[in-house]
Amino acid sequence: MSKDYQEQAHLEDLAENTYNMQQYWQEFTDMERGEYDALNGYNCDPEESDQYKQGFAQGYEYAQQIGANNNEQI
Repeated sequence: MSKDYQEQAHLEDLAENTYNMQQYWQEFTDMERGEYDALNGYNCDPEESDQYKQGFAQGYEYAQQIGANNNEQI
């Protein structure tokens, strides 16, 4: 095998094993998506599942705790 062929095969393997953000997002559970949305400041979607809403509530609560802890240190 030539060196170019080996390098090309290696790059193709890396490309197959690399996730893009869309693929990663599709693997989230409803609860994880809710948590992600809350932690990133998005609004809760009322049309989502109960698990999404539970994850959103947990993420929101965590964000509030972190914010309160940051304010105490100032």
